Amino acid sequence: ALSVAPMMEYTTPHFRVMARLMSRRVMLWTEMEVDQTVTHSARDGDRVDKFLDYPAATFGTVLQLGGSTPEYLGRATAIAAPYGYDEINLNSGCPSPKVAGKGCFGAALMAEPGLVAECLAAMAENAPEGTPVSVKCRIGVDDVDSYDDLCDYVERIVAGSSTRRFYVHARKALLAGLSPAENRTVPPLKHEWAYALARDFPECEFHLNGGLKTLNDVKNVLKRGPEDGGPIVGAMIGRQAHADPWGLLSAADTTLFGEASNPSASRRDFLNKYAVYADETIGRYGTAKDGYRIPSVRHMMHPIQNLFHGCANNKAWRRLVEEDLQKRSKHPDTTVRSVLDATLIAISDEDLDAP
Repeated sequence: ALSVAPMMEYTTPHFRVMARLMSRRVMLWTEMEVDQTVTHSARDGDRVDKFLDYPAATFGTVLQLGGSTPEYLGRATAIAAPYGYDEINLNSGCPSPKVAGKGCFGAALMAEPGLVAECLAAMAENAPEGTPVSVKCRIGVDDVDSYDDLCDYVERIVAGSSTRRFYVHARKALLAGLSPAENRTVPPLKHEWAYALARDFPECEFHLNGGLKTLNDVKNVLKRGPEDGGPIVGAMIGRQAHADPWGLLSAADTTLFGEASNPSASRRDFLNKYAVYADETIGRYGTAKDGYRIPSVRHMMHPIQNLFHGCANNKAWRRLVEEDLQKRSKHPDTTVRSVLDATLIAISDEDLDAP
């Protein structure tokens, strides 16, 4: 019913552990991993783990790959196969100039549906048996932006691959003149196009992305929609999961999935669990020349920086964390638990223990 969208520099393995400690049921996504990066890193042995690390605690995760060459995407899928991802996805929607410009993939692929179908077919051929291969897309790109163009995109993918699962960001992408941030807000939302796709392609399943921020938004997407539209089977939320992770995810299991309880009873309960994972993971890949362990304490604190969004003294706590990290983040005895012990004095017991 709900996925946390892939976000570069945010949906790291540590972010996904954080999210899973708040929800057992929400689908989680990796950052986009570039096919050639994965294939080249595999030659260096364990270095590929840094790109494909899949903590057991984050079961229910989609690996998103970026690329536009069927051969490389097939190889990357084969390399990822032993990690046990629940789904493999092709990025056909990112408007970043680093991706859609120089790399000629991401949203640029919206104009080349035949190539997308070839890429998806190569990925499916190398994916573990039974693992779905899906695509995340926009509703158009630049001048290829009519509903007929969008239908042609879906038709050619269905005809040329086994993919039947589409994650649709219901805005077009403008690759010239808009930044990635502007591409998330400036082009108008057309949710009705996603419902129309669900009506016109009943053999496929469609997940809606764009403009959704709350669990009520998700409920509305799944239960309502145009009278002449088809059923949307899932929703995707991105930036809000980073901006206010507790507000979005902490009650998702009971609210959306009908579970009897949520994984963490309070922020304090969550932090106790997260600190155990974080402190067991710090330094897994050794120590860099600058003295920082890899991953570092700072890496581990990054996903939880907005845990107290909307609480009194949230800014004061974040300031204390930054000051503490500047003083002793390289010290071998510094842990997430010790940082929390030194800084949670800024947060009231009421906010720490609120259900």
